[in-house]
Amino acid sequence: MTRLEDEAQAVSSDNCLSSHAPCIPSVSPEIRRLVCEPCWRTVFSADSFHTAWVAQFVSTSPESAGFSYTTPAWEEMQHSIDLMCEWCDLVCEEIEFYYHHKTKTKEAPPADSTFQLRVRFRQESGNIADGSIITLQLVVENSWPPVYLIHTAADDQAARFIHHREVLLHVDSTLGYDLIKKCVGDCLRHERCPPPLRTLLPTRVIDCANPELPCLFVNQGIEDNYVALSYAWGEKQPHCTTTINLDSYIAGIPLQNIPKTIMDAIKVTQKLGLRFLWVDALCILQDSDDDKAQEIAQMRRIFRDAYVTIIAACAHKVSNGFLHRRSTWHPTASTLPFRCPDGGIGTMQLRGGQYAPKEPVNERAWCLEERVLSPRRVIYASHTLQYECQTTHINVNGAPNFIEPFDGIPRLPDRIFLPTPAIPNSDLPADEDVAKAWRDILNLYTQRTLTKPRDRLVALSGIVEQFHRFWSHTTYIAGLWEHQLPGCLLWYQSSGSQCCTRPDRYRAPSWSWASTDGEVTMTSCSNQGVLCTIIQCDVIVAREMNPYGEVTAGSLVLDTILQPAVWDPVEGELFDAAGVPTDPLEWPELTRSDSERGEIGYVVRDAIETVSERIGKVRLALVSNTGNALLGLVLIPVTSQTSSAEQNDCPSFRRVGWFTAPFCDKSAWLSSSYQHIKII
Repeated sequence: MTRLEDEAQAVSSDNCLSSHAPCIPSVSPEIRRLVCEPCWRTVFSADSFHTAWVAQFVSTSPESAGFSYTTPAWEEMQHSIDLMCEWCDLVCEEIEFYYHHKTKTKEAPPADSTFQLRVRFRQESGNIADGSIITLQLVVENSWPPVYLIHTAADDQAARFIHHREVLLHVDSTLGYDLIKKCVGDCLRHERCPPPLRTLLPTRVIDCANPELPCLFVNQGIEDNYVALSYAWGEKQPHCTTTINLDSYIAGIPLQNIPKTIMDAIKVTQKLGLRFLWVDALCILQDSDDDKAQEIAQMRRIFRDAYVTIIAACAHKVSNGFLHRRSTWHPTASTLPFRCPDGGIGTMQLRGGQYAPKEPVNERAWCLEERVLSPRRVIYASHTLQYECQTTHINVNGAPNFIEPFDGIPRLPDRIFLPTPAIPNSDLPADEDVAKAWRDILNLYTQRTLTKPRDRLVALSGIVEQFHRFWSHTTYIAGLWEHQLPGCLLWYQSSGSQCCTRPDRYRAPSWSWASTDGEVTMTSCSNQGVLCTIIQCDVIVAREMNPYGEVTAGSLVLDTILQPAVWDPVEGELFDAAGVPTDPLEWPELTRSDSERGEIGYVVRDAIETVSERIGKVRLALVSNTGNALLGLVLIPVTSQTSSAEQNDCPSFRRVGWFTAPFCDKSAWLSSSYQHIKII
């Protein structure tokens, strides 16, 4: 029998909760004052509460389970709120929300109105240590019920039946460090999680054996466990390791040179019983481009092999630190009586299922790579301390509140963490779960910011290398995967009116999302319905040691159908442009009145630039036929073509947008001749 089934059996035989109960448990004045007399006689009476509690064990018609009653009049409940009735306060908030939605007004319910409520406890699945949580649902007039998460104090009578606690606020405590160790120990038993292994240390690490005098340790082939730190710089760090101070830092790093976030990480490393810590600012020579490139190329291994990664999620800048005591999260929980199945009376705290607060670290592009590459993450969030691995994402003390962040971080598929020989070597395009993980990560990554925009490809290179271990049969080309071409060319900017200007400095060919700033959506990498063929695709990487990083040039040759069109970038509309001169150099600029030949679709521009600010003629390269619309790339001619391109009669273009054409003459377009074009 499960724990909850045991409780259900105990409840069913409990005389104290039956209608013939001979015993009446004593109630402390503090608990009794939590609710008004009408609430105490209804919802919080022994029989009523029992009916609501056992609803969690009902498997048939669960929507009708629980305790149902009619509220007092609205005016009476408002008076009870003035007398500090926690239940009336909670109920009225939900009734008001229901009433506003029903009446489409912002007025309060009439003073004499009453409402039908149903109260029930439910079991909910979640990323909690024991696999599920108990929640309370409050159904107003058969509407969709809000869900409240429940916890109680460890020394409360209700703690025997409510196993979840308030989130841990004192993160820098013996309890906090013990809970981290327990989470890592539990992780060792997770089938989905790779075990931590003693592995080759990174090139340099901080030796934390003496936290009063930490020093740089230069590895000479030693294997050991180490901790990695992921954090937001947020400001300049004047005392980074350089070629000038390297030798002195090996002897010892002055404490006054170490920012608070890094000092806190040194403390956590030592408290966990570990000696070595990797931090980019101190373990990479910040004045050496060669050393930076070499260490960035090792980023996947550094975070993948870390015993744990500390994520200083709450710190806006490196001088903030992350071990401060957390404040109680608002809104505060509602404290209510809890009728224990054994007849005792304790208290429970109810909170709505709010998401965790957004964290500063989640705005930084580099930090996404560091998080998803790490098999075990200790997250110092704004409100508590959390642990995350391939299996679970929990508050370290098992509290149910604020677990999943609003912008949930996608996990890499489990198989990507397998040892290389165990990863399947397939000629198939990709398993869908891996392809979806790539799209999700790309979308989330492009929402984040970079201090140096030229790092658009570099800051993702560690994740790319990890994916390449699974997609070993293919080639990564400036942000796209060869086996997903040409379908993956159909990315588009998803930030709408917040579209960014075209970067001044070259970062990638125009057909790559990395050539733009802002959030990118890649809805599918499928090649179903494709209308074009890749003839050639080449890029030149800036550094051979990092084939997944920065590129200096690239080109793509397509065999496709090219159609002329008129684009109004202000409205995003696309119009037919039959009769456009074949020579791009002869395209005259159009006026708005010239585009009155019928709308055929719309365009999402890649960036704010001259061509995307006024109406004009463009070329459409067809990529895919969905059945409902033709999709493809919006191109403009590049006048300075290479001599080889001219000799091969292969005109050059630059991508400026993505289009869909559901209203075009599809049969006429698809019967047009194919030609080779070059996109740079």
